[in-house]
Amino acid sequence: IGCKACEVACQEWNDLPNARTVQEGSYQTLPTLHANFWNLIKFTETEVDGNFSWLMRKDQCMHCADPGCLKACPAPGAIVQYSNGIVDVNPDQCIGCRLCETGCPFDVPRFSERTGKMSKCTLCVDRTTVGLEPACVKACPTGCLHFGTKSSMQALGNERVKQLKADG
Repeated sequence: IGCKACEVACQEWNDLPNARTVQEGSYQTLPTLHANFWNLIKFTETEVDGNFSWLMRKDQCMHCADPGCLKACPAPGAIVQYSNGIVDVNPDQCIGCRLCETGCPFDVPRFSERTGKMSKCTLCVDRTTVGLEPACVKACPTGCLHFGTKSSMQALGNERVKQLKADG
């Protein structure tokens, strides 16, 4: 629904400072991700069957199985992938070279001018390692966000497709 509860939950849980927003004629919070804004609902205005429509997409780190950011990073331990698949930036090891930006096909890691380090969504690794959902998923009022293993998410997707087909 584009409520942005996930954006707010991410900011609050990760104690991220405010990112300056600019009104550009859209309900989108920022034009793109930012070092202090790791979770962005993208709004695309379009026409469908002659009617105005919004297409919304949640942009954040995809926590890839084979992360390009990790491969591109020359600093050992600066980008880590935990056993649960979460890809994270270790600021103590990050040298701020920005090569992870070039390795990410989704344009996710961002350089912080304030810290001189890279930053991105951590998928709330501090929450997920103790069995909690990421803050964005927990905050979603409509239940459109889910968290789980790749196989459980694929099964959920397959069930949704099956239901949509049954509904015509």
